[in-house]
Amino acid sequence: MLLRTGREPLDLPLPSLLDVIYAWWVEGGSEKDVAKFRQALEAPPTEAELEGREEWSDAETEESFSRAIGGR
Repeated sequence: MLLRTGREPLDLPLPSLLDVIYAWWVEGGSEKDVAKFRQALEAPPTEAELEGREEWSDAETEESFSRAIGGR
């Protein structure tokens, strides 16, 4: 993205950064490959305990991601 647009991807808001990563990942893939990737991406891990789990807000997710990459 930096080479194409001159923008640093990590300076984007989290939802936009995830869109960039997704577009990069599926670029050039066949429709079947993209569908298979989406299915794998959207499926919870088989060992995930989902019952009674609290949902995170978008703000909590973004804060957690920012801390993980060093507060950028």
